[in-house]
Amino acid sequence: MSRHTTTTADERSADPIEPDELLESSGSSSVSPEAADAASSDTDEADPASDPSLPSGAGSGAQRSRRRAQLPLAAVIVGAVVLVAGSFFWWDAERDPQLAAAAERDQVLIEATTAIETLNTLDYRDVPAGLAAWTDVTTGTMRDGIAAIDEAMQQSLAGEQKISTGQVLEAAVLRLEGDAATVVVAVEIGITDDAVPDSPETTKRNRFSADLVLTDGRWLVEDLQQVAVSLS
Repeated sequence: MSRHTTTTADERSADPIEPDELLESSGSSSVSPEAADAASSDTDEADPASDPSLPSGAGSGAQRSRRRAQLPLAAVIVGAVVLVAGSFFWWDAERDPQLAAAAERDQVLIEATTAIETLNTLDYRDVPAGLAAWTDVTTGTMRDGIAAIDEAMQQSLAGEQKISTGQVLEAAVLRLEGDAATVVVAVEIGITDDAVPDSPETTKRNRFSADLVLTDGRWLVEDLQQVAVSLS
């Protein structure tokens, strides 16, 4: 009678199962440490910021955008500071009495120069226009004296056939008190004499002292006197 050895299901389940057999039966694959390192290396190569072969700052576009956004704001702030500082200095200059006085003296010189050049300019071909220009830059008794020039005097001026043109070479304010000023000027007067054809232009140099009065916002000549030049 032969003996048969029968292995039951319970006996088979009692056998130990190796870890490798478990992995194979589940269809899972293990990842070796070398493979994990390789995957990590691939990830590093994909990062533009960690690749030394790329230009400096590559991969930091968001940071550059933030910096660009900050630049206009900085420019606006600087511009505002400059504007405020300029306004303050202008306001301070307006309150400076010395600067105000200097500006007033400059205005006196400008208007006195124009007026005195006008009073030394006359064209015989249009005497009335010349006299009207004289009247426009004068006031008080001087203006009244110009207005008193009658027709006979105008014809006499025209008969001389001379053209005079005045140019102020130097000017200085001697006195400035409120609405009154005194200016001294050196004037060069060029004279053309049409009564003598082809005659050269002659030149005279005179010094004048002029008293001016501020009238309706303009400095007008009230008196004009020739000043002798000392030769000593």
